Parts: sequence; structure tokens; C-alpha cells
Amino acid sequence: SGQGVAVAAKQKLDWDSLPTSRLSNEDPKPRLVVFDLDNLCWTPELYQLQSLPTPGEDIDLFEGTRAALHELATEEKWRGTKAACASRTHDTYWAHLLLTQFEVADGMSMADLFTYKEIYPGSKVTHFNKIREDSGVDFSEMIFFDDDTWNTDEIEKLGILCVWCPRGLTTEMWERGLNEFAAMKKAKVGFMGKTVARKQSMF
Repeated sequence: SGQGVAVAAKQKLDWDSLPTSRLSNEDPKPRLVVFDLDNLCWTPELYQLQSLPTPGEDIDLFEGTRAALHELATEEKWRGTKAACASRTHDTYWAHLLLTQFEVADGMSMADLFTYKEIYPGSKVTHFNKIREDSGVDFSEMIFFDDDTWNTDEIEKLGILCVWCPRGLTTEMWERGLNEFAAMKKAKVGFMGKTVARKQSMF
């Protein structure tokens, strides 16, 4: 993208160069990590495109997205955690197709990594109720990354820790969100509903 925030899907991927979170194996971790798609995982947003996008040409993953998804897919410390996406896009076919085309580890696509995929217009409360129903994971054991405060304002009320990423997922906000989750769990916080933003202190 010229600014170095996004990476092409089909270029040769150097997985070893990706940053990783500093969480230890012992730190409390969410059982389910949920990601928005448009302007959180990839850029541009699908509504801005006129035709079916080609990964690496018309649409790219943010650098922080690639690092976070690769970490979830490959690191032993995440063995007990699943991933999901919750998107309000109207371009549901394009979104599902792109999930199969973007690689997060050798031989693994975003579609492979995301156990639950809720992609349709409307309030994300519906998306999360469905994810909880399908996964059996309580809201207090989830974390949600999104670029839009409309969504985080709604979802934090369910008791889910949200992380606001207005310019797409960055390694900074990935780390900040995970650290906040671990700190709140260590402090035995019951209701996890809040939104983490840049330069914000722990709970």
C-alpha cells in the first residue's frame, strides 16, 4: 500500500520475520479470539471495490493481521484457543472467498483458522450470540478486535473485552488487548466488558 501497512497475499511469505506477542504459556488467554474483517484484517473495505478483488492486487492484509493470525495458527501457547470472524459486510460472497485465499501459515488459510464465520449485515450482537451458541464459549472468555466504535460499544455491553483498532489491526493493539485480557483475568474481574484503545491504562 505504499505505507507498509499491508502485505500482498501471494508474495513469498517470510513467516519467521513476523513479530509475536510476549504472552507466556502461563498467562491467561481468551478461549476465542474474534476479528472484524473490513479495515481490521484487510484493506480497502469491500464496499469500496467495484468488482471481485484479487488478493495482493486489489486488497491486502494488514501487517498486524498477518502476524496475529500466524501466531494463533502456529504457536503452542494458543493450542486451547479458537478464532472466529464477525463482519457486517453486505459483500458476503467476496468475504468468504477471500478467507480461502489469504494464507496465514503454510497450507492454512484464514478460512481454515476461523472455526466460526458470521458474515452478514446487522448488529454484531446477533453475530456474537450465534458464536456463543455454536462454540459454547462464554462472552467473558472472548476478545474482539474491530475498527469501528459502533461495534465495540455494542459488544462490550455483552461482557466481552473489545480492542479498538481504527487503522486496522496493529502489533501494538494485538499485544495491548492480550495483555489487558490477562491482567483482568489475573485480577479475577468478572464482567469483562470494556474497550481497549491506544494509550489507555490497564483496567
